[in-house]
Amino acid sequence: MEGSKTLIDENIPKICENANQGILNLFSQNYTEINSIPKNVFIANLQGNKIYDKLYSAIYGTLKSEISLTASKALNYKTSRDSCLFPCSLFPVVDTILQSGVNGYTVNLTKSLETHRFCEAASIPLIHYREQQRQTESLYICGLIPMVKCTYQISMNIKTDDFQSFVELNSPGSKLIIQKVDNDNVILRSYFKDFSEEIRSKTIRIGNAAEKFDFEIKFDGYNKTNTICTNDGNFIVTPFYSTDRQRLPYIDFSNGYIKFTSFIAGKGTYLDVDLYSIGQTADRKFITAIGSNKILAFGLDGPHARDTTEQGIRYLNSKNNIGTIWFDIELLEQYSETDLEYLRSLVTNDSWDVGVHYSEELNRLPLEEAYKVIDEGYSYVYEKIGKKPTSWCSMRNKDTVAHAIYAYENLGMFWRNGDSGIHAERDIGNLDDTTWEWWEKASRAGMIHPVFTHELDKDPAIKYSISSSKFRSWVDNYNSNNVSIVSFYEYGQINRNTFDASFEKLRYTEHSVTFDAHTNGAIALVNVNIKAGKNTQIYDNTSEKFISYNIEQDNSVTFWVEDRHTYSVYVN
Repeated sequence: MEGSKTLIDENIPKICENANQGILNLFSQNYTEINSIPKNVFIANLQGNKIYDKLYSAIYGTLKSEISLTASKALNYKTSRDSCLFPCSLFPVVDTILQSGVNGYTVNLTKSLETHRFCEAASIPLIHYREQQRQTESLYICGLIPMVKCTYQISMNIKTDDFQSFVELNSPGSKLIIQKVDNDNVILRSYFKDFSEEIRSKTIRIGNAAEKFDFEIKFDGYNKTNTICTNDGNFIVTPFYSTDRQRLPYIDFSNGYIKFTSFIAGKGTYLDVDLYSIGQTADRKFITAIGSNKILAFGLDGPHARDTTEQGIRYLNSKNNIGTIWFDIELLEQYSETDLEYLRSLVTNDSWDVGVHYSEELNRLPLEEAYKVIDEGYSYVYEKIGKKPTSWCSMRNKDTVAHAIYAYENLGMFWRNGDSGIHAERDIGNLDDTTWEWWEKASRAGMIHPVFTHELDKDPAIKYSISSSKFRSWVDNYNSNNVSIVSFYEYGQINRNTFDASFEKLRYTEHSVTFDAHTNGAIALVNVNIKAGKNTQIYDNTSEKFISYNIEQDNSVTFWVEDRHTYSVYVN
């Protein structure tokens, strides 16, 4: 009788809250423990080599970047400068001449440019900042998890022969400068724009120049801030660098990568960045929604004529991939009924998503007129295609966060552009033949970055489009990394579910856990903190079927859930 009573008690479901349970490790790479450079790490520059880049190299020396594993087992990102036309002692003179001459003329023409404004605020010579980032290959660490809130842990060191040299670190939403200022101190400056668009910064000491130093970056996509923390308990809090990203009318989430770029200044000839480890964590609950580093947002503008896109679309669909079509209003008016039916079929039968591509540069219009254009374009595309648009852009991407606020608050559409969209890396948001050198490396590494293009089927491609052979290689590279190509809406909503999703009616026994999932409408990826065994099963009670899952290193389980479905996890 006593044994029966115990058995009954163990199997009576107990109702509990989705309690906090410490820290969830999302990503961890310790370079002191590996023997080769990981596949998710690569170096590349964003722009091609122009005539004035070659002139800069001739005067100041050729810049070269490379990555390797050092004898001390650090991931070494080394940038060096050599073969200059003038001796280093003359650099200050040359700087002055160029700044007041050719470069001064350029500045007068580009006073409003972002790069000039940043250099002015950071006291960085414009010519060096502009030219070096065009030539120096930045270091990308991919494979991080998009999250609304998370923390990055970085252990590193820098070595240089000139204290004016520095490293720019771009974590999601940030613009950080790390600099060895003397033989004892390394500082970090976090830059941001205030509401008047003035560029400001906060500074924190992050380590001893003679040793490796550790610090954390806490990303908060709800409050739109980054917090830098050091081991001694000091910290600074700054808004996201861009006011566009600060003012987004919806929650933001982190990118799936971080980037380091070295700048050699003064008489410097080298700058070494030694990375010992990179980590990413989040606050853990018993059931935690996490983002996915295995989905990539993709879409097409137009779309252009069917004979320039159909083969590429078919190839995407054959790999179980889809995307967004931003329907151009002027092009829609020219489509035959047969082509319209083809496009509607992509949306209805193949799950392609619908966006609006406004045929005007919204920046050129007074706000009230722009809002009218936004409303009319939304209604027209909805009527023609039969599905509500979920995202938007405008001619030549000439739009602002003011338009984004209106489009979201009145029509529920998300902005394709801006620093949280295709402009996270400003020069490669368009997949085309001119950006292919960068995208080839990035796609091989499984880099997650929202992207669009125009035509897919011509070889060679027209301007702003990708050649057919290159596009297929791009798709194949992501397929080999088990990355699915999805619509912008799906990509955004899945990763916003790291904040939006909730889990209720949590019931557990010794051998099972049952809960109800509530999402923003999209599926959510969840981690359940149980100790899975070889006979663990997960059952969707709503769909009445068992579903697949992954067992993580800590024996917890990760699987996809749908909105308003009930799930049971059977441990044994």
